[in-house]
Amino acid sequence: MNQICMSCKFYKIEDEFSGYCKEPRNTASDDKADIHIVKHDDSCEKWKNCGQHYYIRLGWVKAQQKQGADKIPQ
Repeated sequence: MNQICMSCKFYKIEDEFSGYCKEPRNTASDDKADIHIVKHDDSCEKWKNCGQHYYIRLGWVKAQQKQGADKIPQ
């Protein structure tokens, strides 16, 4: 499996193009301050395999893209 954010345990999808990293920090600061937006194909050294969740995320992204294509008038 590729070590990309989409297949990482700490990744949370926001929309069909991006999400954010929920990797635990050692700071006591506000949780929202530590959140950083990343794209599905980004990666970092904190990557942890999320297993089956990758395929669930991929299916959700494909469904969102299909819904978007269905809404475009032709």
